[in-house]
Amino acid sequence: MGIGERWLVWRLTHGDREACRDLIRDHHQAVYGYLRRLGADGGLAEDLSQETYARAWSRIHGLRQAVSLRSWLLTIARNEFFQQVRRPRVESTSATEGIEPEDPAPDALRALEAREGEVRLHEAVDGLEPVLRETVALHYFQDLSLKEVGVVMGVPAGTVKSRLNRALGVLRGVLEDEEKSHEGTRACQASADSL
Repeated sequence: MGIGERWLVWRLTHGDREACRDLIRDHHQAVYGYLRRLGADGGLAEDLSQETYARAWSRIHGLRQAVSLRSWLLTIARNEFFQQVRRPRVESTSATEGIEPEDPAPDALRALEAREGEVRLHEAVDGLEPVLRETVALHYFQDLSLKEVGVVMGVPAGTVKSRLNRALGVLRGVLEDEEKSHEGTRACQASADSL
């Protein structure tokens, strides 16, 4: 935990309400995004984010053992999500929901291809089995270290590394198969255009 985080923790443990606002401001995007990646829709992710902060506030004195504020909050968010899942079933949402197309620009074709690649990657990640999807989301989308991912998921860092390896192998296969499919489609399109 860095000096800034330690100062924020000190302020939180001493009842500073402004520190609570700072905590939410600094970590809301990570908590909300992680909940969405786990499969919560926008409304549920917002509700669970609020539950996460309420639970964090009530357990702030237990924070000293955490690796970082973010990993601690994501652990609470994860627990809130899985408690909710055990109640009624939560429908998974696509990572592409709500993505708006980019504005036309001089490099519109390159921008469109980059966006399509990003969408394909997010769709491929969404297709992973839940434990692999969560591991990828924490490490690559939330920028947590292997140790921090392990803390959030309650597993050793070696297990995290193994899951990431497995997930990357699956993603590589899916994306390569998709690229081969697109190449075949482009070749057929080029042949049809030349007629």
